[in-house]
Amino acid sequence: MTRETSEGPGSTAPDDGGSAAALSARLLEEEARREQGTAAIAIELADDQMPGGGAGAMTLRDGLRLGGVSMVAVLGLAQFIEWVDRAGFNVLAPDIQKSLGVSDAVIAAIGGAFGILFLAGSIPLSSLADRRSRTRLAAVSLSAWSLVVFATAFVTNAFQLFVARLGGGLGQSYQLPVNSPLLIDTYPIEARGRIFALNNIIQNCGHGLAPLLAGGVAAIAGGDEGWRWVFVVTAILAIPIVLATFALREPRRGRHEMQAVLGEEVAPDTDELPISLSVAFERLNKIKTFHYFLIGMSAVGFALFSVPLFLNLIFEHRFGLGGFERGLATSAMIIPGLVAVALVGRHTDTLFRRSPPKCLVFIGGLIALFGVFVAVGVFMPNLAAFLVIVGIGEAMAQAAFAIVIAPISSIIPYRLRSRGVAMIGLYIFLFGAFFGSVVTGLLADEVGRRGAVAIVVVPSALLGGALIAYGARFVRHDAAMVVEELEEERDEHRRLQEHGADSPVIQVRNLDFSYGKVQVLFDVSLDVWRGETLALLGTNGAGKSTLLRVVSGLGVPQRGVVRFNGRTVTYADAELRVKIGIVQLMGGTAIFPPLTVEENLRMGGFLYSGKDLERRIERVCDLLPVVKERMRSTAGDLSGGEQQMVALAMTLLHEPEVLIIDELSLGLAPLVVQRLLEVIRELQARGMTMIIVEQSLNVALSVADRAVFMEKGQVKFEGVASDLLARDDLVRAVFLSKGDV
Repeated sequence: MTRETSEGPGSTAPDDGGSAAALSARLLEEEARREQGTAAIAIELADDQMPGGGAGAMTLRDGLRLGGVSMVAVLGLAQFIEWVDRAGFNVLAPDIQKSLGVSDAVIAAIGGAFGILFLAGSIPLSSLADRRSRTRLAAVSLSAWSLVVFATAFVTNAFQLFVARLGGGLGQSYQLPVNSPLLIDTYPIEARGRIFALNNIIQNCGHGLAPLLAGGVAAIAGGDEGWRWVFVVTAILAIPIVLATFALREPRRGRHEMQAVLGEEVAPDTDELPISLSVAFERLNKIKTFHYFLIGMSAVGFALFSVPLFLNLIFEHRFGLGGFERGLATSAMIIPGLVAVALVGRHTDTLFRRSPPKCLVFIGGLIALFGVFVAVGVFMPNLAAFLVIVGIGEAMAQAAFAIVIAPISSIIPYRLRSRGVAMIGLYIFLFGAFFGSVVTGLLADEVGRRGAVAIVVVPSALLGGALIAYGARFVRHDAAMVVEELEEERDEHRRLQEHGADSPVIQVRNLDFSYGKVQVLFDVSLDVWRGETLALLGTNGAGKSTLLRVVSGLGVPQRGVVRFNGRTVTYADAELRVKIGIVQLMGGTAIFPPLTVEENLRMGGFLYSGKDLERRIERVCDLLPVVKERMRSTAGDLSGGEQQMVALAMTLLHEPEVLIIDELSLGLAPLVVQRLLEVIRELQARGMTMIIVEQSLNVALSVADRAVFMEKGQVKFEGVASDLLARDDLVRAVFLSKGDV
């Protein structure tokens, strides 16, 4: 791993006087110096240092020997049978349309309804999948899906069909957060492209044969209601696959990345906190490669689900094909895809080993070609040409989506894979599939089905492919973040083995944080030990408050790890951190001014009730007598010092193990500050661990055991608080008042 840094001069601009012009000039000079001195730390991996990059070739047979056949086979067969359900709807859409008496726009909306619950279900299931057995989750979901499919055969109107498609989407929603992570953790990195290709071939055999099966069953059943038997047969065929899914063994998460990067598997953190969905999504969105991939997939989503439906409508109305013939035509278009997936799967493993960025560019190119070929194909004058051109386009898309998760998995931390894949579904279905189907249906009423397909598919595929290719430029950096996190996890595991439970209460490692495109924290690391008071010092804008926000869960870093008592809390939300003992007293107004002091305390103790809440209020009132004296007073009528006491009391209600205070003395009179310091010393005597941001050096030195000095988002000093006085360059950079120095 290579790391490049650049840092500007650290001197402070001289005092140019008190005029507005002089002040403006000084501010501009300081900002220019800050921009020069905080150039982002560039961390990238060489291609052969990527997990799986530069490794020797591995055959598909070797990959299956190491991971076993059952996982890829059973998951593939599950998707195979699920394609029969989708084909039953897409191929027989004209028959369903006639049977229930609905328009193109309505049938398109019902088709898009599948995606609503497919998405909505995948989001909560992704949380379960990162914490519970994924194989069991898949088996239970598949069981529920088969029951819904069976019920679909008995719908009598459009609303019931809409509800049934919602249920079918919910039943299949396990696929996104479960299937790909299971394959990733079961099979070696060197063979993943081909494993995903094999899985895709199995399910696309279902994609190809399902229309034929659906059309055949409907033809055998005969009549306008023959389509109903397709769903009955599908539910029956799912039974043995459900039983096989229950028998699958759960693989260890992240095992192959650990072996590739560390040469060993690090023991899992059995006491790790639950991962917050919102925090995970925010962290994933800060992975640039993944960010552009998601936006690209949302664009492609406009075409992915509208194209199959409207191709079948074109088959019927332009070429006069019946249900069985439509199934046969759709199956014929799948054949080029099977060949393309087999070829591309092998090529992807080779290309990824040589150049991961080129691998993503290649996938983006395939997606763009999908749009071009489909748009041209729908205007072909005869059925044969239509099937050939559109089939080639569909083959491009099948090949791209068959293998894209393999390279994308290299830039997603293994703890977040299920949520990461669920995010792909969020962007495809929420921003693409449902609205794409509806928009295509509306356009079809105006410009015809072929024109609607062309209008939707070309820009969506070109834009989606271009965005995925653009994101490839960040893949080396994002993969380096994954490798660094694995290495840090191994180092912490070894430290625990050597030193037992002797861990800092708070650990921060390699932390980067940005507000939008503006990076504020750069590679920050620090420890806070039990019972100590740490003063966090530095210039205005140095990143002190931002660092506290990250520790307390109010900010999500794009890089780095936060631990509490040895437990990883990086992906835990602020409420959970409060419950386990990390509580922050915010700077500024931290009370509810219109409420009384007692009402403020009860609002602050919203997590508690009954005797427990009364005990906590009594405890803080004993520690802060002024709060007890003013219980009936309106909080907004109190003095600034009294309001700060109330805010501190609200924080102490949570009985924190680590108390974080942002700007303890800001704007308060010296006498009030002295009273606050007495409370702080009492808390110290009780053994409380504290992190305090403070501008006054005298105040900081009076209570702190250690000090950390920050400048331009980086730690410049860490040590005994009194030793900071010897660093005149740092002291004068912050404390311009001679009285403080």
